[in-house]
Amino acid sequence: MIDPNNVYFYIIFLVQILLASWYIPNKILERMQTVMNSYPPNEYPKLYSGSIDGYKKTQNIYRSINKTLFTVGFSLLSAIVMWDYTTEGQISPMIPWAYFMLQMMPFLWLEIKEYKSFKAMRNNNTDPKKSATIMPRKLFDFLSPKLFGFAIIVLLTAFSLVIVKYGFSGKAFQNIIIILATNLFFAGIAYWNIYGTKQDPYQSNEDRIKILSVTVKSMVFVSIGVSVFLSIQMLIKIYDLNFLKTIAMSVYCQLILWASVGNRLKELKLENIDFSVYKNKEEPSISS
Repeated sequence: MIDPNNVYFYIIFLVQILLASWYIPNKILERMQTVMNSYPPNEYPKLYSGSIDGYKKTQNIYRSINKTLFTVGFSLLSAIVMWDYTTEGQISPMIPWAYFMLQMMPFLWLEIKEYKSFKAMRNNNTDPKKSATIMPRKLFDFLSPKLFGFAIIVLLTAFSLVIVKYGFSGKAFQNIIIILATNLFFAGIAYWNIYGTKQDPYQSNEDRIKILSVTVKSMVFVSIGVSVFLSIQMLIKIYDLNFLKTIAMSVYCQLILWASVGNRLKELKLENIDFSVYKNKEEPSISS
């Protein structure tokens, strides 16, 4: 007999399948296609470090991978429902997490492709004029102090709940160290983006500031999501609400996706990006 509590998980997990393997991938593909149609290589040659066929192949592979993961997700959900119908055991919270790791692989693959594309663009950049622009280099140039303060408060709340559950024990210390290390990793990504090499050599100063701001905020949003998830995990343990573990894990995965990829798509609208920098500069005509 199906556990009524698990029905809520089926709904939440279905949303995870649709969100990470259908909705957001389709938004990304639509964005890629719009760029290619609106800013073709013959007019914006600096935007492309490879052939159009290569970009189309990337899109087709990305589409195929997500279709496969979409099918895997529904097959997994069907298997879980059948297992739940014939068994009285609890659904492992690692199932939505393991599937989420698979769902994130196409996004990671695209990030690697983008990094290689930017590297090729830098190598192909033969413009002798390297304009030096003054760039903001402080954290609060890209992030509001209020959001940063909120992230700290949520983090300290999570630590407090860990202490309530485990006391000043090795288990509490282990949880705190893991979360601190995770936040240091996010801080490292933000630092690398702010102080590292400019990835896109043609990008306007205004667009770079905008992208840096979105990236830094995304890292903070993900950090907040991690802290909230830890707090929920502690509350589940404190009040013995184990049936919520799997639901909480799936919701956490979706929040992480929205905080990173979803927020980037929402904030970086194509119509607000200056694509004129990817055109070839017109050479001044010499009159006789």
